[in-house]
Amino acid sequence: MKKLILLTLLLLLLVQVGNLSAQGFNKKNRYTSIGGSINAMNYVGDLDPGPSFLSPGIKFTRENLGVEIVQRMWPRVSLRASSAWGRVKGSDEQNAGYGPKDIHRRIRNANFRSSIVEVKFDVIVDLWENRGKFQKRPDYTPYFFGGINYFHMNPKGTPPGSNNYIPLRPLHTEGPGKTYSLNQIAIPIGLGFRYKLSKQLDLAFEMGWRFTMTDYLDDVGSSYADPTTLGSSPDDTLNLNYMMANRTFEAYQNDPQLKAYIDANNGIVTDANGKHTVAGYGQSGDKRGDKNRDWYIVTGFHLTYILPGKVICPKFR
Repeated sequence: MKKLILLTLLLLLLVQVGNLSAQGFNKKNRYTSIGGSINAMNYVGDLDPGPSFLSPGIKFTRENLGVEIVQRMWPRVSLRASSAWGRVKGSDEQNAGYGPKDIHRRIRNANFRSSIVEVKFDVIVDLWENRGKFQKRPDYTPYFFGGINYFHMNPKGTPPGSNNYIPLRPLHTEGPGKTYSLNQIAIPIGLGFRYKLSKQLDLAFEMGWRFTMTDYLDDVGSSYADPTTLGSSPDDTLNLNYMMANRTFEAYQNDPQLKAYIDANNGIVTDANGKHTVAGYGQSGDKRGDKNRDWYIVTGFHLTYILPGKVICPKFR
């Protein structure tokens, strides 16, 4: 709700800026740009909380490619529609340490990756205005943007002993009633710096945050499921639901340093399904995630070409 309020206020501000800058502006000076972007993609969530809002964990930085069309509307304001494909990834085993802040994730031992396809509509506001034609635009200008973003995700994880990723949503890892949509909405907000390469080419560097409306970008939400709803018997070693929902005993067996910590602090117990788990993990209601919504960050270069428009020939009488 707070993010929606923030988005509404931001859009109202952008509209007001557009109204003010539009005064005395010749609409014939509007122009259209098309282009593409090459970006780096980072994720911040339960499996990779990152050190700060501005500096996420970069170990799992992945690629992102996009295309866009931009319509210059007023001296400072442009409207943009874009589409992009990218990937995010996280792993407790590879990213969490043994300190007090990380040990919970080390024991949890979850992993995921997800391809993301997004369609974004946003408003770009330049700090320097241009009231003339596109040839008169500033050589460089900082800008900021905000809007709305629709994206499709599909979190996948690797089962024990395998490097093949399988979809996690069909497994209902937090219980049959804990499901989520693979199609989500996010609020994109960001900053950029644009440079005029030539009469019709612009190069920009941009960093944008996508504040999503879901906590399941990584398939980890709030708490562990009742184990009796996941596995059918203690000997059902092929039950992917249980194997992917609670991987604590796997971490205990494969990590000697973690095993020593668990033996000294937690201990191993038998859950309601007759399987081994770390005490405090894997039982119904035990904490699995932090309940905070996930987000991802897209950072990279945008190259755009300004369409020249109609050529008006002089009339002779």
